[in-house]
Amino acid sequence: MRGALARVGVATLCAALSACATQPAATAAATNTPRAAESSWTELSPRIRINRAEVALEFKATAVIETGFLEEYVCTVGTREHESLFAFDGKASEIHAAMLLAGFVPGEPGRWREMQNDDGSLRLELSQPTGNDVRVIVRLPSGAEHPPEWFVRRAPLDEGGAKSAAPPTRFRFAGSRFRTDRRTGREFYLADGSGSLIGLVTFGDEVIAPIEVIPDQVSAAQPIWEVFTERIPKPGTEVTISVSRGKDPNPKRP
Repeated sequence: MRGALARVGVATLCAALSACATQPAATAAATNTPRAAESSWTELSPRIRINRAEVALEFKATAVIETGFLEEYVCTVGTREHESLFAFDGKASEIHAAMLLAGFVPGEPGRWREMQNDDGSLRLELSQPTGNDVRVIVRLPSGAEHPPEWFVRRAPLDEGGAKSAAPPTRFRFAGSRFRTDRRTGREFYLADGSGSLIGLVTFGDEVIAPIEVIPDQVSAAQPIWEVFTERIPKPGTEVTISVSRGKDPNPKRP
């Protein structure tokens, strides 16, 4: 866990959520109410719950658009709804803190930059995100479950590239980044401002980042992924986003 967590609001939020996490268990013990099926899950808020035994997290989100190009799978409300499938009504740091409590280990978001070759041409230099590998599933009100890429398709106008190519399907708990406000000197959690909760392209500030790095600038990568209109729930539909640990809990740095 990065040292910055001890200095900023995520650590405080994590402590607050941890205190909340003890309440359901205490209440159940006091009333002798059996909760066999649910005992491994702890409610942190009306929108978030964790399973420490299985290292898993679930949170509520809402479908936001039916058409358009995409840059995020999930954002936070009031940020990037115009280019996201779903939106979470809360702070990105809440999900980060909940993942820490569940046992996930963060790393760093991916990066990309354009480099100039000797002949003047440009090339892309890509750095994959680090952190625990995670699996993301979207549960619909019907109970049907799909990976987030199931709601995405290649835009018909994209005539280049392999038709069999798929949007990003593998993810890591990148943990966003911390920045210092030059005016106030205060540190802040970058994803709380940007809304980058579960990325599709790489802005470099994602809480949960795709392992495949796709530049967020049109000059480096043309937008090709759009909403699969026939599959996405109607705007306003509440879904559950499930996050569990992947096969490699401690991936090596690329």
